[in-house]
Amino acid sequence: MFRCIQTYAGAIMECITYPQFTDDGIVSTLALERPQACRSSKAIVAKSDILLINVISVQPSDSDIELDCEIHNPASAVENEIVRETFESSRSQWIDDSIISQWRNPQHRIHNVLSEMGVLYNDWKTVKPAPFALASDPIWLDTGRSLANVGLPWANNQVNLPHDIDTSWPFHFKKFEAEVIQAKGARVGAPGSTGYVTSYAESNLYCIRALQQELKKQFPTERPLLVYDHFESDYINSASQLFGLQIQHVSLSSTLDVLRHRLYSVTAHEARPIIFAATLCNSNAEHDNISVIAHLSQWFPVILHVDAFRSFDYITTYPRSRDRQIGEKLTLTTRNFEDTLRSEDGSILASTIVGGGLNHSRHDPAFALKPASLGGKYKRVAYVRASDATLSGSRDAIAPLWLALYEKRLGKRGLRDIHQYFLSLRTFMMDFLDHQNIAAVTSPYATDIIIKSCTQEQKQWILSLGGSVTPNQDIVLSMNFRFSARTLCSLLHTDLLFHCGHCISGSVPCDKDFVNLYPIPQDILSNLRTTLQSWQIRTRSTAGYPLHLGSYSALGPIIGLFWDLDIPKYWVESKSQELLSFRMESFGVTCFERGTLFKGAFTNGSTMGNRYGIMTALKHFPEAFVYFSAETHYSVTKTVRDCDTLTRKWATGRPRYSKIRCNSNGSICVEALLEQAIDDKKQCIEAGIEYHMILLVNMGTTFVGAKDNLSMIYRTLLEAGIQISFIHVDGALDFGFDACGVKLGPCGAVSTDGTPLVQGVTISHHKALGSVVSGEVICFSPQNQLPNLCCSLNPRIIFETWLYNRVYEPSDLAIMLNDCRRNASYLEESLGTISVATRRNSQSMIVVLERPPSWIVEDFSLRPEDDWVHFITMPHISRETIDRFVDQLASIDRQFSFAFSSMTYLLSNTLGRTIKLKRIRCCSALAKRVSDITESIVLLEDVRGHNTFPDLSIKSIVRGAISAVAVDDHDEIQVVFLASSNRDQSIHAGPVLARNNITHVKAEIVDISRLLLGLLANYMKAKVSIDSLSYEFYTF
Repeated sequence: MFRCIQTYAGAIMECITYPQFTDDGIVSTLALERPQACRSSKAIVAKSDILLINVISVQPSDSDIELDCEIHNPASAVENEIVRETFESSRSQWIDDSIISQWRNPQHRIHNVLSEMGVLYNDWKTVKPAPFALASDPIWLDTGRSLANVGLPWANNQVNLPHDIDTSWPFHFKKFEAEVIQAKGARVGAPGSTGYVTSYAESNLYCIRALQQELKKQFPTERPLLVYDHFESDYINSASQLFGLQIQHVSLSSTLDVLRHRLYSVTAHEARPIIFAATLCNSNAEHDNISVIAHLSQWFPVILHVDAFRSFDYITTYPRSRDRQIGEKLTLTTRNFEDTLRSEDGSILASTIVGGGLNHSRHDPAFALKPASLGGKYKRVAYVRASDATLSGSRDAIAPLWLALYEKRLGKRGLRDIHQYFLSLRTFMMDFLDHQNIAAVTSPYATDIIIKSCTQEQKQWILSLGGSVTPNQDIVLSMNFRFSARTLCSLLHTDLLFHCGHCISGSVPCDKDFVNLYPIPQDILSNLRTTLQSWQIRTRSTAGYPLHLGSYSALGPIIGLFWDLDIPKYWVESKSQELLSFRMESFGVTCFERGTLFKGAFTNGSTMGNRYGIMTALKHFPEAFVYFSAETHYSVTKTVRDCDTLTRKWATGRPRYSKIRCNSNGSICVEALLEQAIDDKKQCIEAGIEYHMILLVNMGTTFVGAKDNLSMIYRTLLEAGIQISFIHVDGALDFGFDACGVKLGPCGAVSTDGTPLVQGVTISHHKALGSVVSGEVICFSPQNQLPNLCCSLNPRIIFETWLYNRVYEPSDLAIMLNDCRRNASYLEESLGTISVATRRNSQSMIVVLERPPSWIVEDFSLRPEDDWVHFITMPHISRETIDRFVDQLASIDRQFSFAFSSMTYLLSNTLGRTIKLKRIRCCSALAKRVSDITESIVLLEDVRGHNTFPDLSIKSIVRGAISAVAVDDHDEIQVVFLASSNRDQSIHAGPVLARNNITHVKAEIVDISRLLLGLLANYMKAKVSIDSLSYEFYTF
């Protein structure tokens, strides 16, 4: 036999083929099609490749022949150009800015990056996973190819839950996500379940948090206990840190008496409720015996979470029969603690479930399911027009869409069909292993084969087939259909000849072309194309979120080329370390510190980055107090409230966190911080506890772009004898451009200029640069205090971060930042010319302005906060967009002027005095005067004043920017014409408020009110809507 070792596409390849000899017994060169027996732990040669093999030496008998081989792919030259050609062909959709416009120059350095991508594309397209590797199946990859073909990726954000819809933000696929959640829920008896699609780690943590919240409602005086057996310990420990849960490990293989005794002692004699986190397939290919958990629920108040990530589709679609050993059936439902976890139909009652797709590894999307009524309630956040109920807030919209289309094309029938094929393949393979005397078992919750023992030679052979070694040293073979059954059978028989010299019997599973059997419906793809076309138009005027929405217009098409390829693990690991090292270096971390003192991780957004940062700080200082300003991102409040340790839910004393008031510019009020810190330190001294401060600093707040003055904070506190123990800086947007002078260092370290070094930073990728929704967190972590949950993140994050890092150099980022600031100044000056009230921090790209009518808020996707909205001049916002926005605001004033000109004479004549009409701007002194008269308002017919003004806020109506007042010569308010604006470009008529000395002309005033609003609606091309309060007459 020939043994050929070849480095190919960054992988070591071993190919075995039959020797061919010339008359003299030696052949110098062989040109072969891809051999039937090709073994590699990382690669398999594509069919189009040609092996050119040179014989180096030939040994007699059965020894291996050492070969030097070279792989040639005739398609390589063509494929290397596909990246460049795709880039060039997308020019018509580019949203040019000062950097993207440079890419049109054929001499620009980006073309070198395109060449690098071409090499990667060619290599990764050629390299195929081994037959039994845990890798994406062809249907999953084909779905990615289809998504790229309709025009994705494009700028998006699946912020908050699927049912939280903000009509001013269309860049999401929540309809698809809601449908896949409903479909998955229906398979466990809960079609009305809620949840969302996210990373594997987040989905499990979200479910555990929901159960904790539920138990706090049902057992308000008893602290929940998190119990587990085979559940991943990293996630258990993270749940403990994030939510303040106490944890307890048990062995479900113990007898019920032993388990009961163990839990009896840790639950205060069965009083404390239990969250049992169970897994159906962990990283060791182990599963929990959930029937034992059901038994325990006879004695303990247990609520169950099930991680069914790799098992969900199998156990919920494949028919159950007596001859098949499939695991327990699951039903998703709220917990009735009067009953056990075993339902009448024999299923196990779970209150939360995590699932995934076929053959998904932990970097693929997962979904979290829970009953709609289960869990806590979260306050509505005006900024996103939704309750901030997810763990991460922002999410990339591609993963939910991808999973939804996968579900749509397969459905229950397709999944059952595939699992039938997998089981046939597994049976065939088990027979094969049995003939090889290899001990193997199967799982009741997956189609995997778990090899328990084999020889060293057999182990190498199994690993070459794609087997993966678990931490327990078992080997897992995952069923897949990337290889046809016949090809696989041929490969196995060829290897068998080399290993034992005889073949095995047994039927070969029938091959099926699942990709073509279960296509994506064409109407769905057509609708997606239409959606993407509308996005391309809407993107250019979306100015309310701190997101660069333009870079995908140029880079999206070449990124999409890689969506039907598997990104090699070795490349992801290598590049992730390079990228994190580069980021640490930008914050002043030395090479030595990068390896020993600081750890970095990729996250699925800055919210999770801040969560991890705060939790890392608490691992350093478990009893510390956490401080942040009132302008800090709203998710931080959620983070600290999620943690029972910080809220002191089960301890005495006030919560160990404080939201500190801000100065007028949005930065933290140092005096208020000092006052709170002194009070907390005094409390610690009285309790005999050492005081520590964890300070979350803002390097650009979400709404007004304020930066906290770190040097001033440090000096002020130090003068009062207070040392900051750990500083974490949230620079989600600003750090995307540069480090803002911030340096990382150990706890308590100070730079030579007296500025404190910080211990943690959070950065977003999707904000400054516009790549996939994700981010980074870097923390002082000499003993690995940073949670290790990032293995569940999609490799696409690393790939896109690498690409953007190669495309955008620091000088490019500086140019973009300066352009954004100049445009902000231009906007601020333009708004000043039309007397619009504004606020802006120095050098910020965020301009805050008084609220315009709601349809303008909708059109430009502006974010509201009380009487204000903000407009962010991100790189995709052009001067033309700014001019159009300012012109629309000016047009509103013009339409008011026209309407007032028509109505002033009528109103003056009706009231018998000179009257002037004024528009009410929500941030004006006039708005305050109108709001103040509310206390004295009564309905005209009720002379005794019992029927007071209805329970509605004049302030909220005035924020619609459509109301008006009539004033006399002395600027005294005579009549208020209340009206609100709606996002659908309609004006809603409100009540009429008039001085009590003009009630004799009530009818005339109401008529004028109708006419005034009618004229405004006509001029503004708006509709008028009314309700029972419209034109009601009240006096003051």
